Amino acid sequence: MKPARRTAPGALLLLLGLGAHGALGCASGPTPRVARPGEDVAQVAYDNALLLYQAEEWPEATEAFRAVKAEHSGSRWAWLAELRLADVEFRQEHYTEALSQFRSWIRYHPTQREAAYAHFMIARCYVAQMPDDWLLVPPSFERDMSSVHDAESALARFVRDYPRADERPEAERLLRQVRQLLARHELYVAEFYLSRNRLPAAVGRLRGAIQTFQDPDIRARALLQLGEVYLRGQQQAEARGVFAALVNDYASRAEAAAARAHLARLGEGPTISLDTSDDTIPPPSAGTGAGSGSASERARSGGRGRK
Repeated sequence: MKPARRTAPGALLLLLGLGAHGALGCASGPTPRVARPGEDVAQVAYDNALLLYQAEEWPEATEAFRAVKAEHSGSRWAWLAELRLADVEFRQEHYTEALSQFRSWIRYHPTQREAAYAHFMIARCYVAQMPDDWLLVPPSFERDMSSVHDAESALARFVRDYPRADERPEAERLLRQVRQLLARHELYVAEFYLSRNRLPAAVGRLRGAIQTFQDPDIRARALLQLGEVYLRGQQQAEARGVFAALVNDYASRAEAAAARAHLARLGEGPTISLDTSDDTIPPPSAGTGAGSGSASERARSGGRGRK
């Protein structure tokens, strides 16, 4: 195994087990190497600690990285060891501790090239703390979605700030998944409100999802549902505008066929074009769900966007 200093950032993700957990585990403990005359003692100590990390010997790796940090505090290997200590916490699924350590590392080493990796790992910590059933549809209604919002924000910042990072493709993949989860949750919340005949609250959720998310599956479904909510509330002009937008934007989808059928039944009449320019999804809060929608409902009273 080559020392980490020769490993590209993208390859480092594989080394750290993000894509292949346990692939670098050893059947027996690694044999430490003794520094040769003229070699950088700090570098050799770091390489030996990294061997323990690769063998998933977490207590020993932690002790070794801490020794590098303490005994060679003026060297590059000391702050690399500090970054690896955060990785050790992440690999042991101590995500709160890892998050704190990655943040601390960035605070003291913001200009180092490994800062992009540390920012990516902060986002990974948030993703790892998301609900266990985050891929299920629909997500649990009463579940706190704050970790999902945190993951979305961290991933979006990473993609924006590090366009050339090796981790960007993975960050973009995770960002798409996280945003799809948020959108599914918004649709589920809207359905919850509809089941209780709280039409303004349902309209607010659907308009927010349409404005915020670009996934065609989500947007087409939300447009159809929003138009049907307007019909249910006897708002035919708004319904015509929504159905027309759905037919125009997603003509080949099944939702567009349903929208055409609605338009045929509605016939000619006044039309209010869909405008979601000032709609936003409510910020995350603990226990986002049935009991936490009253503020957003008041803000969107009558289906109007928040001013």
